[in-house]
Amino acid sequence: MRPEQREELVRLLQQSEEISPEWAHILFPPEKREYELVYYGKEREEDIITDTLAVPLQPVRTFGKNGDGWQNMLIFGDNLQVMKTLLEMKKAGKLCNGDGAPGVRLIYIDPPFATKQEFRGSQDQKAYQDKIAGAQFVEFIRRRLIMLRDLLSTNGNIGIHLDPRKMHYIKIICDEVFGEENFINEIIWHKGREGGSSRSHALGSSMPTEYQNLLIYANKRSDRLWKPILGPYKLSTVKGIEKDSKGWYYTRGRMGRQPAQWEIEAGVSKKTYVNNNPKENKEDILRRITSPDAKFVSRGDVWNSEVITQTKVTEYPTEKPEDLLALIIEAGTEPGDLVLDAFAGSGTTCAVAEKLGRRWILGK
Repeated sequence: MRPEQREELVRLLQQSEEISPEWAHILFPPEKREYELVYYGKEREEDIITDTLAVPLQPVRTFGKNGDGWQNMLIFGDNLQVMKTLLEMKKAGKLCNGDGAPGVRLIYIDPPFATKQEFRGSQDQKAYQDKIAGAQFVEFIRRRLIMLRDLLSTNGNIGIHLDPRKMHYIKIICDEVFGEENFINEIIWHKGREGGSSRSHALGSSMPTEYQNLLIYANKRSDRLWKPILGPYKLSTVKGIEKDSKGWYYTRGRMGRQPAQWEIEAGVSKKTYVNNNPKENKEDILRRITSPDAKFVSRGDVWNSEVITQTKVTEYPTEKPEDLLALIIEAGTEPGDLVLDAFAGSGTTCAVAEKLGRRWILGK
């Protein structure tokens, strides 16, 4: 809706005049989706992109080199304005992945959670304020998601890390910004209880929250780069280990029948081999393919302590484990690709990206 149309509609409503049917096309344009989240202060995408000013990036310090024509960046400033600058870099061909594709291959953000709290570090130093709430918080996130979408490469992915407090709102916003058809999955990070239930009591609840949420969206689902995140077989799946001349394979079994016989009756002709050495010990194979470090089958969407080791490095109040970022970065990028984190926090994203040989941009 154009500004003059908005003013005219306000005038009609204030004067209780009849609104003609022609307004239906303006208020509910056909290109809009079947639903959207409506709230006070929501701006048009076009206005957000146009009105956001790009800011020049002034180098302060440089450490080492990351290859021809590229330097990893830790940027301090308004991340919305920084994103506009990065968009201009993308258009100029200065934001490319290892294969030369323009844009950022993987974006991970761990923004404020609308807790209305101030977070401090282990030495009582100020970490960050999380004071924005309500509709203002939703629009704060939406404005940045619009910019981040345009920064993605064609086959890129974005992960949005939040908790149950605002996840349902942001899921709808993400469906609007990225397209519901590009929603991939919601990962539950079951991190367990930390420090008792004091946080839950402070929020008026007697039930501690032991998990956080991670939404995964693709820029274009049909063209996305995403490698399977592999883990061990579950004991509930692997009922037995059998062998033939080719090696060991696992069987499922049912109601006490012989596993191999049941597979034949079910029409399963393809055996899933886990080792091509018929001489290996059965118990050792079973132990190996169900161990936490095994990589055989795609992991589910609930990641617990068997998947994520919560090792603290910086004592930053909302620090995320390196294991969490490693799984996402390895799945969504190749060596030399660009990783962007617009809410850098303790810097876990860049630390993991550096170890994995990825280029990185962090907003602080």
